[in-house]
Amino acid sequence: MVPSMTSRVLTEAAKSKINEIYHVVSANQEQLTSFGFSRGFLGVSVLNYLYSVHSAEPRYFNEAKLMFDKACEMIDGDPDKSYPQDFAELGIVCQYLYKAGVLDVAPNEFLEDIDVILLKKMRGELAQNNIGGFVNGALGYGLYFLHRSHFDRERMQPIVAELVHGIIKNAIRTDKGCYWKSQLKGNIESTYLSMPHGSAAVALFLTRVAEMALFPADQMKEIITQTIAFIELHRVQDQHYQFIDIVQDPHKSRLALCYGDMGIGYMLLRAGKVFNNSPWYQDGVALLKNCAMRHDESNTGVQDAGILFGATGLALMFDRIGRITNDTLMKETARFWYLKILEYDNAQNGYAGFRAANNQWHTHTNLAFSEGVIGIGCGLIKGLNPDHVDFDDLIWLL
Repeated sequence: MVPSMTSRVLTEAAKSKINEIYHVVSANQEQLTSFGFSRGFLGVSVLNYLYSVHSAEPRYFNEAKLMFDKACEMIDGDPDKSYPQDFAELGIVCQYLYKAGVLDVAPNEFLEDIDVILLKKMRGELAQNNIGGFVNGALGYGLYFLHRSHFDRERMQPIVAELVHGIIKNAIRTDKGCYWKSQLKGNIESTYLSMPHGSAAVALFLTRVAEMALFPADQMKEIITQTIAFIELHRVQDQHYQFIDIVQDPHKSRLALCYGDMGIGYMLLRAGKVFNNSPWYQDGVALLKNCAMRHDESNTGVQDAGILFGATGLALMFDRIGRITNDTLMKETARFWYLKILEYDNAQNGYAGFRAANNQWHTHTNLAFSEGVIGIGCGLIKGLNPDHVDFDDLIWLL
């Protein structure tokens, strides 16, 4: 896997597992009560689309459209719908599936009312000085408008610019860099550093804004410089990890898509490339190479195959990084984690042998995209079809 499985046996094992996951999801999808992507029915739609690419069977392509329609029908009755995450995901998935040819409805028409609602909510968060991250606060809404810019640039550019001004205005500046207070834990003061809640997410967002020329890059370089300086201030001298996740709660950092050194390293890599800053880029490469040497649970904290905290998320991250850098180590590490996915299918009470290590109090955890088999299946499909499958935008890899 990536660029190709080294063993025909492993390739067949991955294909068999993908088929098993598809059928398990089809049999259990009614257990998903949310319409969203990370934890609900939009994830089923994306899995069906990717399975149609993998299998070359048109019926799954059609099933993807039906599942998208079903997700939309669930919105009004969803008791747990979440702003901004579920609605931001609806917009991003709608555009992703439209671009793939799954959906007929034009996103600008379909999302017109949602644009209005989410803009009002984004401005409400800005009024409360809550910048947040990719799944909360003003930035969570901003991620939606950033993606909408691909289809409606003229209308979305001023909205993105408004958020950038808000990010700069609300930065807490010190003589050693800047940061943003998080309201994720209510009144508990928390300063997150990594993705998806922290400074790395803010800097990565601004980097993508600059790359898309939605706001002048030279007007954002100072805030990103100060953001990176503050993150660097909290580098630790540990044998394995180099950054903590929360300034006020300096616990050991895991290796994952969610939290840890990977998000910071990826941000440095992207910012270095977009802003033509070699020290940032090289720092990112060095940090990610250190991450690539972490394989054992004792120094990774990896306990399952999921997207957020497990092997699939790491495989997808290293896959993306390998494509950006063309670095052999990154590509080999992506292959390592793709293969590692298959080693976690030994749970007695999960789906297709997979069970998440965390958050078992949610009924959707073992099934949905973010931690369950839907995401694992999507990742395996990507591993076997690297040149035909790309959903990086759906997992914060801007």
